[in-house]
Amino acid sequence: MTDGLPTRARKMRLRLLGAAGVLILFAGWAAASLAAGSFFVPAPWTTIADTVLLLARGPTWTQILITFLRVLVGFVAGFVVGLVAGIAMGSRAEVAALFRPLVLFFQGMPPLLWAIPLVALMGIGHLPTIVVIALITFPLVAVTLGEGMSTLPRDLREMLALFAPGFGPRIKELILPHLTPFLGAALNAGLVLAVKASVTAEYFGANDGIGFQIQAAYMTLRIHSLFAWAAVLILVILLFTSLLPRARKLGPAVGRLFAPAGPVSCSLEDIKELKRIFTSLAGTPRIALSGVSFSYRRQSPVLQNVDMSVSAREIAVVTGESGIGKTTLLKLVASLLSPGEGHVESPSRIGYVFQDDRLLPWRSVADNTALPLLYQGYPRKNALCFASYLLAEAGLSGEEGKKPDELSGGMKKRASLARCFARLPDAILMDEPFSGLHAEARSELWSMFLRLHALHPVPTLIVTHYPEEIADRAACRLYTLQGAPARLVAAGS
Repeated sequence: MTDGLPTRARKMRLRLLGAAGVLILFAGWAAASLAAGSFFVPAPWTTIADTVLLLARGPTWTQILITFLRVLVGFVAGFVVGLVAGIAMGSRAEVAALFRPLVLFFQGMPPLLWAIPLVALMGIGHLPTIVVIALITFPLVAVTLGEGMSTLPRDLREMLALFAPGFGPRIKELILPHLTPFLGAALNAGLVLAVKASVTAEYFGANDGIGFQIQAAYMTLRIHSLFAWAAVLILVILLFTSLLPRARKLGPAVGRLFAPAGPVSCSLEDIKELKRIFTSLAGTPRIALSGVSFSYRRQSPVLQNVDMSVSAREIAVVTGESGIGKTTLLKLVASLLSPGEGHVESPSRIGYVFQDDRLLPWRSVADNTALPLLYQGYPRKNALCFASYLLAEAGLSGEEGKKPDELSGGMKKRASLARCFARLPDAILMDEPFSGLHAEARSELWSMFLRLHALHPVPTLIVTHYPEEIADRAACRLYTLQGAPARLVAAGS
């Protein structure tokens, strides 16, 4: 057991064990040399001496540089193609079905079986070697990133579809941040694999480079030279494996260079125009459902013949048993689902408070709140200033720079509420918005919501198990979903 040792002593123990492992390796190597003869297996000290002499020659470094450049170009090509293929395969099942045979072919087939015919077709030179390296690297990257895409949080995809719609925002705000650890794993394993692949590529498809030198030594039975060049290759791999962890540490620093600027200094002038838009409504938006029915694929109907109309400034409250279809109703209004029958009318700009908070974990509270404004084209400073105003209204003044993980459950609910109004919505949907909080906290948050709604009175549809918490404090219309499939029944009817 080493867990009780001080950190320095434990590190020293691990170093000693590593040194012991190297000694065991060299002892086995020396025994093999004695058993097979030094012509077939040179002794380790002989190979070390040969390697030092080899590295002392100028042409050796030219060969190393040639291999390095081929590895770099081939790896970048394979990585880019694998990145695109992995994201595409993880995004759509149809694309995965199309590309999976190609990926499995290059992943499972020994390179010798396809590299030799490829070189025969393309000839000897830089290009075939680079192509072989890229094709060996590509499937590893594609599979790794495909697995990452398969774990992409669906709830955050739905949130972005409403607050920051479009492929560009989804790539920037969700896919790339979520794939960061998978990209690191693909970079680490892929680059080392590319170095190893260069031996195969240069062995058959080049007349220079480390792989070619290994081939030339093997074909002429220069065993000492073969072992020395193999040692050079191992040193190159060790160099890459030791530098990669340090290179990954540069990621956060580079990310900060391209990350949004920090807190901004706000004045009344910075939020004046947005406050004017917030408190003045254009037109008369409404929510209307007419004869709406819905069922999930190959399942029994969930909703049937639902009729509802929520006009400007009105709040409608829907209650019902768990699992009866309340969330499905909201998703139909938000156009996250399409009705099987009937018609749904709702504004395109929807503010949504989800059951779970759906805050981007890699963004600050202020950036999460300002997200809808930023993708509506407002300048970053104005968006952040207005987000700070809404956060203050929601009781989160001074918390703007924190990440969601640093907030309590109630504070996350407040941030989610502020983000909903930052959409400058033409309609608001709320799905059990303050669930998981005690009654006093829910009461306080309902008060905040009603205060903001009075400033921005748009048609609002609320799903809650606690209709009494708001029904006696605002002019709400109450509905109940009941039956199977569920129908919407107005209170008192």
